Amino acid sequence: MSFASDVKNEICKTAIEEICCARAELAGIVCFSAQTPGGGLRINTEHHAVAERVCALAKRLYHLSLDVTARESGIYTIRADGAEVIKILRDMRLAGVPLRIDKSVTRSGCCKRAFMRGAFLGGGSVSAPRKGYHLELVTGHYALCGDFAAVLEYFGIAPKIIHRKGNYVFYIKDSAQIEDFLAALGAHTQMMAFLNVKIEKEVRNVTNRRVNCENANAEKCAGAAVAQIFAIQAIDKKIGLEHLPPPLEAIARARLDDPEASLADLARALGISKSGANHRMRKITLLGKEPG
Repeated sequence: MSFASDVKNEICKTAIEEICCARAELAGIVCFSAQTPGGGLRINTEHHAVAERVCALAKRLYHLSLDVTARESGIYTIRADGAEVIKILRDMRLAGVPLRIDKSVTRSGCCKRAFMRGAFLGGGSVSAPRKGYHLELVTGHYALCGDFAAVLEYFGIAPKIIHRKGNYVFYIKDSAQIEDFLAALGAHTQMMAFLNVKIEKEVRNVTNRRVNCENANAEKCAGAAVAQIFAIQAIDKKIGLEHLPPPLEAIARARLDDPEASLADLARALGISKSGANHRMRKITLLGKEPG
């Protein structure tokens, strides 16, 4: 089962309490998934829980028992026909053209949350957080884009909108805004699951960056040690290490004795500071480059 299915299953368990919120939720479903062929109403969904939710909302609001057909493809179609369709659409203020979200349907914060639930149940999807951060909602009605953006803005959510294959897509790629969206839906369990994966990924990224940095530093130190050894060998060949000043001879021999030691290790072995060891090594390197 996908992460989006888990989210939909969770929010379908939200108690249907206030009539106004039930109306707002069903309005969201209609706005983001319904078709009205020949004056009827058709809602298609891949999720059994969503089909049951639509029927429960219609029962609560209008005492209607909607027809549900399950196809072999796994799609559930919920149907309503006749005068009842006009009654439903008028009650949700969705009988006009073009389709708009009436402010009376989303007048309070709880109704806005309910409308968002319906919109996500009807046309929403969200990627599993391990794969990436992407949430989107799809509608075929351009006129309600601004209205729905205002609903989301109430919760501090600012999606981008694109036109794709005749539809209008609200999408969010910011992980914090996806968390806010899931919380607004009431999908708290899945929001926490999303957050846990996000934290794991961030910890893993920090660890990887630290390891990469340490590896890069180790490679840098190894490269410096090789250059120092070449310089020391060149000096030994030209004049002999015993002719170096005692401080330089000491660090040169320490490097030859321990090629893999860091500069800090050499400094500790000689009882000097790291800056002092670095200063002596620079002199060694310069001397090694001088012509014989």
